[in-house]
Parts: sequence; structure tokens; C-alpha cells
Amino acid sequence: PGAGAGQGGMFRHASNFDWVKHTQQTLEELKGKLSLKPEQMPAWETWAAGVIADANQQVEKGNAAATDKASARQALKDETTPQRMAKGIERLRTQTSWMQAQLVRLDAAQARTQTFYDALDAQQKTIFDLFWTVMHHRIADQDGWRTPMHMAWPQGCGGLNPTSQP
Repeated sequence: PGAGAGQGGMFRHASNFDWVKHTQQTLEELKGKLSLKPEQMPAWETWAAGVIADANQQVEKGNAAATDKASARQALKDETTPQRMAKGIERLRTQTSWMQAQLVRLDAAQARTQTFYDALDAQQKTIFDLFWTVMHHRIADQDGWRTPMHMAWPQGCGGLNPTSQP
């Protein structure tokens, strides 16, 4: 399968990859491993709903980017160099705005995660931490799939260096 913008926004993966379904499956796997107690379920449901909402936003961003990219490619062929430069500057401004909004979303995700994490016992926290470490390694090893969180990965993380090229 060819890599493309596809679903997932900044994440590049096969165009038929279902990011939301993958996220739901990942959450179900984690939920099973955590063996949550009934009193922890409200915290789980709040956190998991936020994770799914974030995944849906990534899909929407990815779909919009794919559409915009195709039309922009054609428009560039018909423009002068100054016009193309102006479009490039505008595109960077748009990307900067999106990145600022993404930081707001990530801050909210971090706060939701901390709230859920605080509801876990010590063993569950260990499972949660190990689960995401394994998931990040899995993602980084797939077809050169890189996300911003992997670009500054510290050396010595289980012998994996996601920033190295295969």
C-alpha cells in the first residue's frame, strides 16, 4: 500500500488505514489490560471519549489536507513565481495557525490523560506507561511512519531510534 496523507492528519499511512477504528481497538486493548474497577470507569469513559474525538479531528484534518493539496498542485502550474511564493507564505501561515490550535488540543489531551492517570493504582500506571511505550515503538517502526512526537526520541529507548531511516 502506498503512503499518503489519507486519514490521520499529520500521520502518514496507507490511504485505506482507518485511524478511528485503530484508535478504538487500541483503547479496547488497553482497557482489557488495565482491569479497571467500576469506580474508575467514569474517568476511563471521559478520557477515552477525548481520545476518540482527537482521532476524529485528525481524520477530518487529513481529508481536508488531501483535497487542498490536489487543487493547490494544479493551481501552482498556472501561476507566476511571485504568486507561487505568496501561496507558499500563506500555506505556512495556515500551517502555523493549525499548529497553534494543535498545541491547545494537546494541552487538553495531556490534562485529560493526567486526570485519568491519577485515577489508576500503581500497577495500572505501570501497565499504562508500558502500553504506550510499546505502541509508540510499533508506530515508529511501520513503513517509516513518523509523527512529531517521534522526531526527538531519546537514544537508548529499548535499542530503537525512530528518527533513524531504514
